[in-house]
Amino acid sequence: MKSKILFLFLLFLPAIVFAEPQTVYLRNGQILHGDVINQTAAYIDIKLQNGETRRIQKETILRIAYREPQKEEPKKVEPLIPVEKQEPKKQEPEIVSPPPVVKEAKRVVRSPLERHYIDFYLGAGNGTFSPQTIDFYYKYQNIRSIFVDATPFFLAGGPKRTAGTSVSAGINYKFKKFSIEAGGMETNTSTSSRNIGPEAEPIVIYGSYPEQMKAAFFKTSYSALSKSNFELYPSVGYIRTWNRTKDSQSQVFQQDNVAGKSNFQASESLSGTSIGLGFAYLFGSKVEIRSEFESLSMKGSQSIHQDYTAIFLAPPYTLFVLPGDYSFDWKAKGTHASLKLSYFWKMGIGFFIKYDSYQWKYSLQDGSFPITLSLDDDPPTLSELVSWNFSQKLVAQTINATSRATSIQFGISKTLNFGPEENY
Repeated sequence: MKSKILFLFLLFLPAIVFAEPQTVYLRNGQILHGDVINQTAAYIDIKLQNGETRRIQKETILRIAYREPQKEEPKKVEPLIPVEKQEPKKQEPEIVSPPPVVKEAKRVVRSPLERHYIDFYLGAGNGTFSPQTIDFYYKYQNIRSIFVDATPFFLAGGPKRTAGTSVSAGINYKFKKFSIEAGGMETNTSTSSRNIGPEAEPIVIYGSYPEQMKAAFFKTSYSALSKSNFELYPSVGYIRTWNRTKDSQSQVFQQDNVAGKSNFQASESLSGTSIGLGFAYLFGSKVEIRSEFESLSMKGSQSIHQDYTAIFLAPPYTLFVLPGDYSFDWKAKGTHASLKLSYFWKMGIGFFIKYDSYQWKYSLQDGSFPITLSLDDDPPTLSELVSWNFSQKLVAQTINATSRATSIQFGISKTLNFGPEENY
């Protein structure tokens, strides 16, 4: 049984071995592909792929591969990409930034020995103006009524004034000990008054109206005595004032007799010189206190117009108008005092609080006084007019007349500096 199996194995061995194409490598380097169909100890017969059969001596064979070797796929060769030759980067020198400069805040040097700057300032606050106009006028009317046998009027408790707005502005140039200043101010007041004519049935004139004062000035000064932190300086200057009272709302009333309206308007202008003395003290360059006192000598004129437009309350209800126009020439002497506290911040900005007080007393020089005549009287002669005007002037000169104005303001200033500075 075993001999039969061995016989069959040897019978089919060539078929198993040669079932696949063989490759014969010759010693001369030739390679043949085909099927080995027969071999002996000395040679082999190979049937080439083109159908040709060749006999090859074994002594010429290098070796026989019975399976076709697997072709190695050629390795993919990546194309070489030319690399640009990079030049070494030039190393730029490192820029070293300088340390930041800290800008220090500066303040203007205000010592009267070194300073050189221009100050602009603006202030606002409250103030009261008390002109002589109403008081003087009704005092004169009371005395005048004696001459014309008319009803005298008197101020019941005097005019009552309520403080109003007050503003100021100016410019001040200082160069060491020398100083020039120009500026102006305005103060407004609301006034109410009640004027009574004491008849059996009193005639009452009452109402509220505005009063206003404006002033402009120019002055120069020189520090006669000064150190780095204080100065004492005389000053000389020019001042002009404008005063106005306008009442078109007051009422006139007498029970069962008269009702109507009073129109009163007055304007005044004075101008003159000022001579003063000032003192300033500096706490470093931050705080300054300054006080000034001036003597004022002025002259000017004033015009007053008043008319009563009323109607009798009994038949025949007649409408009547009583006009009156006056003009006065004045001399006035007075004073101006001020106190100012300033704080100087940085960038040339400063803040201040200031108190001002004006007062002047009048002296009547001349005037124009209307004469009162009844309808039955003849026109006055020239001598009568001269005599009347002279007598009324003497009367008016006996009346004291004084005007006052006070204010307190908070303000801001800006300095343009041309001189030395110091750290804030």
